[in-house]
Amino acid sequence: MQRQDLAQDLALELEQTQSLTQLLDWALARLPAQQIFCQIGWEESAAILQAMLRYTEKLAVILRDPLQNSSEKPISTEDIQTQISQLGLEERVLLLEGSVPALLADLWHWFPETQIGVCFQTELTDYRTHLLRSLLLRNYLADLALYLVNHCRYGAIAQANLDLMGVDPSFHLQKILPNLGQGIHLLTWDPQHKVLTEQDLAYIQTIGPGSLLSANPVSLTFAQPDPSEPTRFYPCKYIKLDNFLPQEINQAILQHAITHQDKFVPSRSYSKNNTEAESLKFRRSLRLDFAHFQEYGALLREKIAAVAPQIFAELGIENFDIQIFEMEMIASYDSCYFVPHIDNSYLQTAFRQVSCVYYFHKEPKPYRGGELRIYDTQRRKPHPPILYGAYDEVIPTNNSIVFFLSSCLHEILPVFSHSQAFADSRFTVNTWLGSKQFT
Repeated sequence: MQRQDLAQDLALELEQTQSLTQLLDWALARLPAQQIFCQIGWEESAAILQAMLRYTEKLAVILRDPLQNSSEKPISTEDIQTQISQLGLEERVLLLEGSVPALLADLWHWFPETQIGVCFQTELTDYRTHLLRSLLLRNYLADLALYLVNHCRYGAIAQANLDLMGVDPSFHLQKILPNLGQGIHLLTWDPQHKVLTEQDLAYIQTIGPGSLLSANPVSLTFAQPDPSEPTRFYPCKYIKLDNFLPQEINQAILQHAITHQDKFVPSRSYSKNNTEAESLKFRRSLRLDFAHFQEYGALLREKIAAVAPQIFAELGIENFDIQIFEMEMIASYDSCYFVPHIDNSYLQTAFRQVSCVYYFHKEPKPYRGGELRIYDTQRRKPHPPILYGAYDEVIPTNNSIVFFLSSCLHEILPVFSHSQAFADSRFTVNTWLGSKQFT
């Protein structure tokens, strides 16, 4: 892979990349035959397995350190091995579990001539682990290797990437893909070009997560970017569209949610101590990660993008280029709630500008309550929002979607379901639209 060819490919092709599978497909297409793909972490493994089906001559290894797993409900080794077997990839995809440094050393002891042409770091770790692991990878990367890093919406991971470039300017940040995964940075490893480029310096200035407030061996805390802002008023206005999706799609999403009940996990808050007990002070519901409903999420994203300009105009905001679509599916069963909050009050959610709630449930509605209450709100960051008395309420109706400003205080009133069955929940797909990445 030549440096000039890579730059041209990045400019021409990645602008059209709409999914993680497309990104990995693009990376595999440029992987030389003598090099391998390496993924660190079980997360997003389905994407690389799908991409591997199209490249029968490629080899991949997936590594996982069980002590670093951040998922509330991690995918088991057996589940991934079953997927590999079902796809007929047993001879081309190798799973290894243990300490990542030890696994890399063992792998290259067995195959000393092998180099990594593409590395996908998808395991969410702390700042120190990510930086040290990235520096360790230098021993195994081929010249002009691609290094994809997930979870870059988190300030600690974004800062680790910037510090990596400072420690070894053979790493170059080529592209930021905030709408893929949890925010992806695409870097290259080029030991023949060991100097920061103008593009590197521009990215460092643009995406630096702010002033460092505190640090310890496992975490970093950053100041809010541009903390002093003028006072702004956000009215409790919303736009509701009925019959948003074809009826058969609406019902298919409902059945998908019900049949994937085992994949839902307790919703968490973004507070520093976001244990389940702490989160229950703010909310109660079950959450399904986007990875488990990507097909329907893509349909919703396409439909939302089509109506977005009209919605922005009706909400009284300027039209903007949607660079980030963040999605989750929520099941609010009997006694679920969400106290008053705003959707962009944390560093990792600061990019959110417009919030969307797509409702779907059984007919007739098997629950009562669960209204979305939106308040007139005054904000002046970094101070807490001020709640005004005026509010409006949205009654959940099947196959409808609601749009409102993410800076508005809002809450979910308690849900009551006589049956208390999961299938009788108030189901939603929550989507947040943003135009700029804040880390």
